[in-house]
Amino acid sequence: MKKVTITDIAKLTGYSIKTVSRVINNAPNVKEETRRKILRVIEEHNYSVNLLAKALRNSETRTVILFIDRRMGEYWNEWHDLMLKSLMVKFRNRGYKVILSPSSGEETISDDTDGFHLLKSGLADGAIMFDVISEDCRVRYLRANNIPFVIIGKDKDFSDTTFVDLDNYLVGYIGAEYLINKGYENIALFLGPKVFNVNRERAQGFEEACEKHGIAHSVFYGLSTIKRVYEKTHELLDKSIVDAFFISGDAKVLGAYRAIREKGLKIPEDVAVLGIDNLPSSEYMYPPLTSIDQNVEKFSDQAVNLLIEMMHSKKKSPKRIILPPRIIERQSV
Repeated sequence: MKKVTITDIAKLTGYSIKTVSRVINNAPNVKEETRRKILRVIEEHNYSVNLLAKALRNSETRTVILFIDRRMGEYWNEWHDLMLKSLMVKFRNRGYKVILSPSSGEETISDDTDGFHLLKSGLADGAIMFDVISEDCRVRYLRANNIPFVIIGKDKDFSDTTFVDLDNYLVGYIGAEYLINKGYENIALFLGPKVFNVNRERAQGFEEACEKHGIAHSVFYGLSTIKRVYEKTHELLDKSIVDAFFISGDAKVLGAYRAIREKGLKIPEDVAVLGIDNLPSSEYMYPPLTSIDQNVEKFSDQAVNLLIEMMHSKKKSPKRIILPPRIIERQSV
């Protein structure tokens, strides 16, 4: 069976090749009736664009890769989910296709399931990368091959990379000071894996604030799930006088809430809980969760704008944007 071409679609619809091309590329200023007629014929004849040929002609694929760490098969939390959705919508609105790829800063997946296969083959134009670690092999590869990329988080190894990040040191610091000013005297900070820069920065700010005020405190890494937070909360309430839990990741707070209630304690009368993320679900917890906000829309706006600018600019000048955190007060502290 003969493969249908754009010329065939033009003949079948009675429109010019230029008009058909504009519809295929979702260009503006095409009459809606014209667009519908052409799209109907395209569907009826199962026409598809040869993306590789198009990329070779235009020297761009209008495809970006979103890299996210595999996290031992857990992949991401609810904040990542919100960020990914926001990025996908914004790239789509700018005319870009998005591919989500699991990867790791310790080693990339070598087969064609990894987005690096597309970047190496020239089938994607750039990347956004979550969960960067020290000496991240993905960062080294992208730099060495002059591939545009933006990091969500900080890069502490190189001075010529572009990133957007929350001031995570300040997250830890203001969170600790907020709890201290509310009168809490023994605070536990729960974080994810220590390998990620974000968690170490939050811990540093937290510890410095607690030490400044002479407040008893402890930091626990590797608490990446609700279950682990639940178990650690139980453990600490059994053997110590923790009166405030500061938890990185609002979604995991449910584990602490359950453990506290199982001990017959009340929030915040007996034990306070402060989160990080300010997820939409946080205000519906009981009691509603006080949390440190990460502005997802600002985060994603900056990342999308920076990557598109890099992909279309001949002069690569690194930009580094740090967003300020803010505490959203509710009833858990």
